[in-house]
Amino acid sequence: MSKVGQISIDKLADAIGLTLEDYAKGVDSCLADASDKAGKSAEAELHRTSPASKNGGEYRKGWTYQEKEIRRGRSYRTEMVVYNKTRYRLTHLLEKSHRIVNKYGEYGKTKAQPHIAPAQKNAEATFLKIFKEEVGRIRV
Repeated sequence: MSKVGQISIDKLADAIGLTLEDYAKGVDSCLADASDKAGKSAEAELHRTSPASKNGGEYRKGWTYQEKEIRRGRSYRTEMVVYNKTRYRLTHLLEKSHRIVNKYGEYGKTKAQPHIAPAQKNAEATFLKIFKEEVGRIRV
């Protein structure tokens, strides 16, 4: 039997603890990397697929993303939030449609232009794919 990799029974718990800490750090790094790449891909997709306006495309150009960390006690979670910083009031109206009303009453309804939901689904798939690939590469 080889002496490489042997450890005394007294130090086994410490070795397992250190190995698990290294693995947890690796998983945290994979989570951060995957969420960043998924946020970038969602932003890029929304830049491409958002409805274009006639006045320069402010809505289409306004998409950005931001990492948001939420802490509760000793635990925390990180979210990647993709949002429209310039024309945020239009997101729901364009995605879901809305009534057209003026001072004389209602005279129609706009057509829904879903662009956020598909980007969200693609970002979730991208996140899972990247995360699984990177966790598979962790060596401790």
